[in-house]
Amino acid sequence: MQRTIPTLVLASPLWLGLAPPARGSPSLPVTRAVDWLRTQQQPDGGFASQSGDSEPGITADAALAFAAAGIDPDLVAAGGPSIIDYLRTVAGDYADTPVGAAKLTLVAVASGVDPRDFGGIDLLARLTAHFDTATGLFDPQIVNHAFAVMALAAARQPVPAAAVNALIDAQAIDGGWSSLPEQGSRRSDSRATALAIQALVAAGERGSTAVDRGIGYLLAAQTDDGSFVAQVGAQVPAVGDAASTAFAIQAMLAAGERATLDTVAAGMAALERLQNDSGALRAWADEPGDNLPVTAQAVPALALQPLPVPPHTGFGRTTAIERAMQPASPKESCAYYAATGHNLCAGFLSYWLAYGGLAVYGYPITEEFIEDGRTVQYFERARFEWHPGVAPERFDVLLGRIGSEHTAGRASSPPFAPAEPIEQPDCLYFPQTQHNLCGGFNDYWQRYGALSVYGYPISEEVVEDGRTVQYFERARLEWHPGAAWSHYDVLVGRLGVELLTRSREVN
Repeated sequence: MQRTIPTLVLASPLWLGLAPPARGSPSLPVTRAVDWLRTQQQPDGGFASQSGDSEPGITADAALAFAAAGIDPDLVAAGGPSIIDYLRTVAGDYADTPVGAAKLTLVAVASGVDPRDFGGIDLLARLTAHFDTATGLFDPQIVNHAFAVMALAAARQPVPAAAVNALIDAQAIDGGWSSLPEQGSRRSDSRATALAIQALVAAGERGSTAVDRGIGYLLAAQTDDGSFVAQVGAQVPAVGDAASTAFAIQAMLAAGERATLDTVAAGMAALERLQNDSGALRAWADEPGDNLPVTAQAVPALALQPLPVPPHTGFGRTTAIERAMQPASPKESCAYYAATGHNLCAGFLSYWLAYGGLAVYGYPITEEFIEDGRTVQYFERARFEWHPGVAPERFDVLLGRIGSEHTAGRASSPPFAPAEPIEQPDCLYFPQTQHNLCGGFNDYWQRYGALSVYGYPISEEVVEDGRTVQYFERARLEWHPGAAWSHYDVLVGRLGVELLTRSREVN
C-alpha cells in the first residue's frame, strides 16, 4: 500500500502520554471547559446561538462534549430540562435534515440512548431516507455526509459501500476535502478533511490511501506554533484557529498514525493556549472573547476523543433523582445556596425558613422533582413533600418519612423491636410505636419540632459507628458530646444525603 506519510517506528513515551484519559478522570483543561459550558446552558436545556435562542446543532455539539468528558448529557441540566430533554423536543424538526438526524444519532449513541426512539423519532430511519443511491451521498455537503457515515457506524448499522466510495471520490488532489458542495468553488479545508478522515476510519478505512492523503493535508495545515489553519495557503502568514486545531487532532487520533506524535502534541499545546481563564476557548489568539460553539467542538479533542464518541458505562440509565442532584443555576425569586449548588423556592422555601432552616434541615441537595407522583426536594437532613390542600397553614408541605425508609428491614432487630416503658421522669413512652424517648433526645425533640417535624420514635437509643443515636419516622437524632450544648448536644443526622447515596448505588 502506497503511503504519502513516512511511518516512524517509535516506542515513544509521548505517544503513550497521548492516550485518552480514563473515563471519569478528565484532564484539567477538559474540566475547566465543561464547567464553563454548564454556565451557558439555557433554562430549556439547550445551548444558544448568537440570536440568544437555543439551537439544536450547538446543543448537539455540547452533548458530545460532555459525553467525551465522561459526563452523561442526560444529567446536565440548569435546574430544569437536561440537554437530552431539549434535543428530544426538537428532534422532530431537526432530524428532517441529514446532518440533524446524523448528529442526533451520534448524541443518542454517546448518551446510551436508543437512536430508534429518540423523542419518539426513529433517527436511523430518518437518516437512511436521505441516502441518494445515484450519488452515494446522504447530503451534497461532504461535512454533512461525513456525519451521516459516522452516525451509522456509531449505531452499528451497515454503511453503504457507495457512501464510502462517494466520500473517497470527493477527495481533492491535495488530499483534503471541501465543506462547499459546489464543484467550481471547492477548496479543501481542515474541518471537512478532519471529519472525512474520522468518517472513513469509522467505516473501516483506517490505513487506506485516502486517509493517509487526508492526514498529509492536515500536516500541511499545521503552523509553527502547533495550531492548524482552516485552509492551506489561504493566509500569509498562516494563523491557526481553535476549531481547525481541534478537528485536526481528532482526525489524527482516529487515524492512529504514529508519524503524528509531535503534531498531535503540538496541536494539544496550541489548543490549550487558546483556553481563557474562564475555561472557555477563544476562536483565534487575537480574539479574546469566550466562544461557545468553539468550546463545545474543542472539548472532545482536549479529551483526546475522536468521533464517534462511545458511551460511558452507565450512560442512558439516569433517574429523576440523579438529574435533580446536578448543580443548578440560580432561579429568579428563589434562594440559591452556592454551598450545594441548588435552589429553594416557593412553599418549600417558606416552610424551610419558618420551621427550622439550616440548623434543622441542612442545605438543599437537589432541585425540586417528581418522585412517586409527588413534588419533593431533598435536604441534607430531610425530604420536603408537597401535598396540595393538606396543610395550608404549613404551606402544604409535609416531611418525608426518611427515618422509616432508611431503616426498612430492621424492625426485628433489638433497637427497633417493641420496648417496654421506661419508668423515669425524663422519659416519654409512645404506644403508637412502642418506643421510649428519654434524656437529651426527649428535650431536643420537644423543643425543636416534636411530632410535626420528627415524627414518632421508631427505635430505642442505639450505638452506631461509636455514637448514640435514635431513629424517628422522619429523622435520626445523634448525640455529639460537647458539640452543641445549647441544643442538648444533639444534632440531626444527614439521612437525606444517605438516602440519595443509597438510591444512586441501587440504580
